[in-house]
Amino acid sequence: LFSMDGDFAPMVELVELRKKHGFLLVIDDAHGTLVCGKDGGGVAEKFNVERDIDISIGTLSKAIGCQGGFVASSQKWKQLIQSRGRSFIFSTSLPVPAVAAAHASLLVAQEEKWRQKAVWQRVKDFSMSTGLDCSSPIIPLVIGDEEKALQASKHLLEAGFHVSAIRPPTVPANSCRLRITLSAAHTTADVKALAAAVAPWISSTNSVVKSYGLSSSSGLSGHAQDSKSHEDDDGA
Repeated sequence: LFSMDGDFAPMVELVELRKKHGFLLVIDDAHGTLVCGKDGGGVAEKFNVERDIDISIGTLSKAIGCQGGFVASSQKWKQLIQSRGRSFIFSTSLPVPAVAAAHASLLVAQEEKWRQKAVWQRVKDFSMSTGLDCSSPIIPLVIGDEEKALQASKHLLEAGFHVSAIRPPTVPANSCRLRITLSAAHTTADVKALAAAVAPWISSTNSVVKSYGLSSSSGLSGHAQDSKSHEDDDGA
């Protein structure tokens, strides 16, 4: 699940290529963990290809709400990473309280399935309220011009919505955008109010998107660099 466009890698096609050519398939599931898949298992579970992924890496800082990251793999790859992975070997282990917090978060996610369902319901709410075809809780509204994106973000903040303006080098020039991130903490009323607040930029987004020949639901057809934005981009 790409963090700036809110769309998905072609998992089925990648798995088919892996079977044909025998390469190592590693996925970065930072934004899919606990969000995608029937049981929150991530993007691989969403596309029913869990057994065809060699290594899945993710973060504990998104849906899990803690810090650090994880690697999920077979015993073979685990042993290789433990013995040859420089970042693993030469890094200090996570503090026990952080690990305990992550474990507690996983237990909450398992017991309170409504949270994941609520996230996707908010996506549907936003899609219904705006007419946009939203494929994930990450929803980009491409503005294009950097200054206009910053002005839009400021206007929304004054209206009570933290929607970051994402600009170069996080995304390519002339593709600056408002990045909306929905969560289970939002209510239907929140989403409808947000949809009304961003309505002026949805119109401008459609015109900008058409001029670039891009999809209005995903922003860019290619994928921008997934580097850190100028601002905290996790707000909605």
